[in-house]
Amino acid sequence: MAPKSKQFKHTTGERRSSLIVSNGINKGGIFGAVEYSMPGEVAVEDWDENIETAEAGSARQEQDALLGSNRSPSAASQLKIDSHIDLQGSYGATGGESPKSYPRDLLEEERDLLVDNKLIANDRQHADVPAEQRDKQIRETWEAAIESGKIISTTPRRECQVLLKNALPLVFTFVMQNSLSLASVFTTSRLGINELGGITLGSMSANITGFAAIQGLCTCLDTLCSQAHGAGNKQLVGILLQRCAIITLIFFTPILCVWWFWSEAVLAAVIPERELCRLAANYLKVVAVGVPGFVFFECGKRFLQCQGIFHASTLVLLFCAPFNAVMNYVLVLDKRLGIGYIGAPISVALNYWLMAFGLLFYTVFTKHKSNPRKCWGGLIKPNQVFRNWRKMFSLALPGVVMVEAEFLGFELLTIFASHLGTSELGAQSIVSTVASLAYQIPFSFSISTSTRVANFIGASLYQNCIVTCKVSLILSFAISLLNMTTIYSFRVQIANAFSKDPEVVSLVVSVLPLLAFMQIFDAFNASTSGCLRGQGQQKIGGYINVLAFYCIGIPMSYFLTFNCKLGMAGLWYGITSALIFMSIFQSYAVFSCDWKKIIKAAKSRTSEQDRV
Repeated sequence: MAPKSKQFKHTTGERRSSLIVSNGINKGGIFGAVEYSMPGEVAVEDWDENIETAEAGSARQEQDALLGSNRSPSAASQLKIDSHIDLQGSYGATGGESPKSYPRDLLEEERDLLVDNKLIANDRQHADVPAEQRDKQIRETWEAAIESGKIISTTPRRECQVLLKNALPLVFTFVMQNSLSLASVFTTSRLGINELGGITLGSMSANITGFAAIQGLCTCLDTLCSQAHGAGNKQLVGILLQRCAIITLIFFTPILCVWWFWSEAVLAAVIPERELCRLAANYLKVVAVGVPGFVFFECGKRFLQCQGIFHASTLVLLFCAPFNAVMNYVLVLDKRLGIGYIGAPISVALNYWLMAFGLLFYTVFTKHKSNPRKCWGGLIKPNQVFRNWRKMFSLALPGVVMVEAEFLGFELLTIFASHLGTSELGAQSIVSTVASLAYQIPFSFSISTSTRVANFIGASLYQNCIVTCKVSLILSFAISLLNMTTIYSFRVQIANAFSKDPEVVSLVVSVLPLLAFMQIFDAFNASTSGCLRGQGQQKIGGYINVLAFYCIGIPMSYFLTFNCKLGMAGLWYGITSALIFMSIFQSYAVFSCDWKKIIKAAKSRTSEQDRV
């Protein structure tokens, strides 16, 4: 393995600040938007799968240099699987591959800035210059400028171009992910109010007690597999994959038993409508069959990510998302093959298994240069299953807590709605689905903002961070106007698309104007959250988030709904007030921070980790 000073000259630890990005989709989807913060250092020397301390220490230093100051592999890995944009470096380099394999998008962004600052000529006008020579010029010029203290400034126009370029692919990916839950809501809503309420209650229960926690547990592989691969111990990657999958399945077996045998009784304890509880319980029984497939998909996705393969799950979704929509229609609504309500959970369960087998098929037959089969050393031995499981849980449990906090905050609204009546619960499901779908655009720009801010902090160019944050807020306002106009203008058509029940349609139409107004603050919240993550101030964002939801939003929703008799509108007045609070205080945190202190802290963390 090449020395760090040579192998990672282009992407040094001082130049790159890591970012903590969200894991997927917010507001009721099966992928919770959440910021991850890994507690402390993962002591590679504690692993007993024959990783030498010196080698692991060297690999970890290079991993730090590659991913940045906060050294959060889960963040960079998850972002790359969603956007195909290599933000901080190439995992392949940590595995000892050619140091010439630098991230193309990062080089292009740096080239544009150097051209803007007249430090290099516009080499796109010289197509005859070899690519390696152009790349070398970019790297050397950038490093020389940083080391000499040269201010490499940006412009609002440049930042707008970069944010748009990086965010647009994410919109497509997140909409595909969101469609998995959207399809079930859309099809069952055509059956009746009870079926719509049952699917809402069932999916909510599955998310809170199952899928969200599974995702949280699997986040430990983002760190462990990446470090094992970086240390050159490829077979350990396969062992960790199997260990996490087996432990997760064992951990969730009691929960699946509750889903299968006692879910109706448990739901009846908190939900007054017994018919809804019965339908939700039937949903949970069928979906339980697909949980192992979901576990294998989440573990397999991270198994490939740590090897630098970040497009596999997107390719799988390109097939499974449309197939899921077709299956929902055929199994639920088709007059010849349809079996009604139960067809929706069957489609979900089957698609989870198809997603898992899709990744397996890719792994076995791919001709990708990384060859993921190198990281498979065979089936895990029985005495290896629970080895170092405490270390795995120390990384996984914080992820579980953060994911569950986000899910529970929004799903409490569903419980409140269930106490208003069946029609209100069905309407709440539709409004939540629309809110989730609308959020994907500002959320995509939030990730793009995190990336850009983090890279500028890593390069000690905090003046550019301010420009990026301001441009991000302006873009978020433009996005919110687009969402607001669309939701308000087509509120009747949206309601009729989801339901034919006059009472449900009336409720949805009455609440969508409030949801349209909420888009302004939802977009501002997404933008400022992205800025905070890029700054490495995700803890501040987390505190504001918890305070806004659990001290303001949820209590106000309950008070306005039940005490002030505002009905469904009260639920969304409360959440809107929480988003207003978050937007104001997160904006203050972003622009009142000490940028030099943030940069110094980023460098300090890297230095401390290099001495481990």
